[in-house]
Amino acid sequence: MKKHSLIFLTGFSGSGKSTIGPLLANSLGYEFVDLDQFIEKGAGKTITRIFAEEGEAYFRNLELQSLAGLVEQNNVVISLGGGVLENDRSYDLIRKAGTLIYLKSTTKTLARRLCNKSDRPLLKGENGRKLSREEIEAKIASILAKREARYESADLAVQTDIKRIGSTVEELTRKIERYVRKASTTSMDQ
Repeated sequence: MKKHSLIFLTGFSGSGKSTIGPLLANSLGYEFVDLDQFIEKGAGKTITRIFAEEGEAYFRNLELQSLAGLVEQNNVVISLGGGVLENDRSYDLIRKAGTLIYLKSTTKTLARRLCNKSDRPLLKGENGRKLSREEIEAKIASILAKREARYESADLAVQTDIKRIGSTVEELTRKIERYVRKASTTSMDQ
């Protein structure tokens, strides 16, 4: 059954999930969990190392296992990895378990935010080569094209590249409260 006290933040890497998540959790009086950090702690190694040593399929399975445990909790904001929704089983679990929120940013903003990051395995060239800003932007656009439909299926969405973080958190808090009120009223009417 869908719990409105379980909030999932989705969006491309660099969209603000790890920055906005703890602030949103605090605003709602919830706990915050960054799924990637949760996986790293459990695996005892970084996401980059998991990708390099075990591969993406292994990592996606770790994501699913971690999510299966986390959905049993209440009053939690969970920051998802950018690609978790590509896994059909993870996507179905998230959609059934709680409220999915899409933190949306433009390709240009994402490229600017990510161009100096070295811990994003999907944004590297062959043999780990550092990509130029233009190559990063093209790669983001390509990955976003595959993920966009799932991102857009979220219960709520907010643009994260046009406002200050505090304003975004306030907007999200209001949207979540309205959404939960409406969902609660709808479920009582049935």
